[in-house]
Amino acid sequence: MARIEGSKPRGLYQRGVYWFMKRMLGRVPEPARIAAFSKPVFKGRVGMEQAMQKLRVPPGLVALAQIRTAQRIGCPF
Repeated sequence: MARIEGSKPRGLYQRGVYWFMKRMLGRVPEPARIAAFSKPVFKGRVGMEQAMQKLRVPPGLVALAQIRTAQRIGCPF
């Protein structure tokens, strides 16, 4: 469980992104709702996700990169 509760969409951009996430994933992930507290962070995260979608990176490679990044920064999760 996150230490911060996720936010509700506060603008047209966030509502559009939330709608698209619900359509693609069936729900809005908690990390996306937490990133929505800061507009630059949220837009950066959305941009990164869009870039990864365009690259068509295999899901296994994405998971491996996320695990390695978490290791390098010392993330306990």
